[in-house]
Amino acid sequence: MTFYKFAVGVVLAIAMIAVLTLSALVFSSRDFQFGVAQVAPATNGLVSFRRLAEADAQITQIEAETSGPRGDLLEVEQRIEALDNEAASAEATANEARAQIVGGIAQVEENADVAPAQSAAADMSAQALSSRINTLASRPGLSATDQQQVAALTAQVNQLAQQEEAVDETGAERATLAARQRLISGQVAESNGRILALQQSVVPGTDSFGRIRSEAQSLQALSPLGASAYLAQGHPALLSTMLVLLMGALGSLLYLFPAYLNRPAPVTMAEIAVRLIFGMCAALAFYVLANAAIAGFSIGAGVTQATTSSLLNPFTVSLVGIVAGVLSEDIAKWIQDRGRGIFTQGQISSGAVGAAQAPPPPEAAPTGGLVNNNAL
Repeated sequence: MTFYKFAVGVVLAIAMIAVLTLSALVFSSRDFQFGVAQVAPATNGLVSFRRLAEADAQITQIEAETSGPRGDLLEVEQRIEALDNEAASAEATANEARAQIVGGIAQVEENADVAPAQSAAADMSAQALSSRINTLASRPGLSATDQQQVAALTAQVNQLAQQEEAVDETGAERATLAARQRLISGQVAESNGRILALQQSVVPGTDSFGRIRSEAQSLQALSPLGASAYLAQGHPALLSTMLVLLMGALGSLLYLFPAYLNRPAPVTMAEIAVRLIFGMCAALAFYVLANAAIAGFSIGAGVTQATTSSLLNPFTVSLVGIVAGVLSEDIAKWIQDRGRGIFTQGQISSGAVGAAQAPPPPEAAPTGGLVNNNAL
């Protein structure tokens, strides 16, 4: 290996490292914008990191100031939930006891051949059941078994009365807690309104402020010298264009590295520089044509709003740039052929003159400069 080839390899390695570093920075910034545009379309992918930090600090301060009422509200809600569970359990137990008492009363009335004055389901409160049991107890001629049954029913009714009293006390406590909950909720709702206003001032039309803030902090933490965070605040159209150019350069390097290793003709310094520039030019041209075609189809289909740069997936943009960089000569030739076809379409020969003259030979594609690698 000659020293010149070694120097060319060093230049290729440095160029690859530089392109990869810049591509990673721009891609991470553009991907952040794309994610923001997905969760908050009103932002168009643009958020101010400074305003995010300021709003987050103010929100933290508001939450700290209202931590007391928030804690009280949480305790009240938990206590109300516990009381509701206790009341439901007590009510279920009371209903089961009522059913047993009513069944016992019906059995005694049947044994004593007594027609009930009212339906057993008419009034099943402890007071009404106690009245029916007392009526049975005062009736003469009850058997010893029925008297024992009446005594047991009396004890059950007394227990049922205690359960109903406990349920009433639980209801009263719950009413007191509900009034306190409404009072504290008003204080917390006022602070929540201030927090929501701060969030909407930075990220309008969404409730994903926390997610965007955490992703912005992660991007800042891993951004070398804050480069990615700085780029993420640029316009999506500019970042997409930068990404296409860098990916075009990356595609050119993907072409040059195998040529450096395997091609008999050595890669020169001039070829590296020209190939990088040519790859970026081809990537940008192909990117513009692709977007123009998409816009044309959108207008033809009656779509009122074409796709904006903030909605372009950075992976798709990168794919366009890399493919155009690797196939830069083919892309240039393809664009040339399509352009010639557009401008020559619809031309007709002028009568007999055109019929008499032989058609001119097709013009060969230019072979100098960038398209011909041998010229390098």
